[in-house]
Amino acid sequence: MIITIGGGSLREMTAVNDYIVSKLEFIREKYQRKPKILFLPQASFESKPYVNSFTREFGTRLKCKTTCALWAKGEMDFEHIKQKFEIVDAIYIGGGRYDILFDEFEKMGLEKLIRDFYERGGLIIGNSAGAMLMFEISVSDYKIMAGLSSDYEIAKGYGLVKGCFCPHSNESERLEYIKATNLNCVLLEENQILEFN
Repeated sequence: MIITIGGGSLREMTAVNDYIVSKLEFIREKYQRKPKILFLPQASFESKPYVNSFTREFGTRLKCKTTCALWAKGEMDFEHIKQKFEIVDAIYIGGGRYDILFDEFEKMGLEKLIRDFYERGGLIIGNSAGAMLMFEISVSDYKIMAGLSSDYEIAKGYGLVKGCFCPHSNESERLEYIKATNLNCVLLEENQILEFN
């Protein structure tokens, strides 16, 4: 299953986070243990405050066992991260810059791990950039954020979910771009979710 989130701050989406964990409650009942979630914060440049927010929300408040894959500063190698994929029940791909996320995942060799995890029935949660990665294509602002362009563009993803996706669709400029380009997109505002099997 894939849960896509249109964006927003982890700390401000308690209802969304509650829903995510409700999908893992069977683990507590069936296996008598906490659900295990792996956080992938590469889109945020592996931001420590983001990692801390994730740990507080899903670990402390929602009583899950959390772990994180940190790569940029050499904390973990591919084998270490692969082992994490093999022991968790869910992976959460965080938001931030889509180009950074895509490039870092390429360097880390994560596409096959993500596909394999999905095929064996794991839960994947994608927030904004993380959700974009799940679709065939998405409306992206990464060049705007990097100061390289003043317009949105189409970014390719892994295609686990068919079609086009637009996060942060509460922003009028994104909707104007979609209308001007005649795109048929799944629209998600911040703190909105959709799930795909």
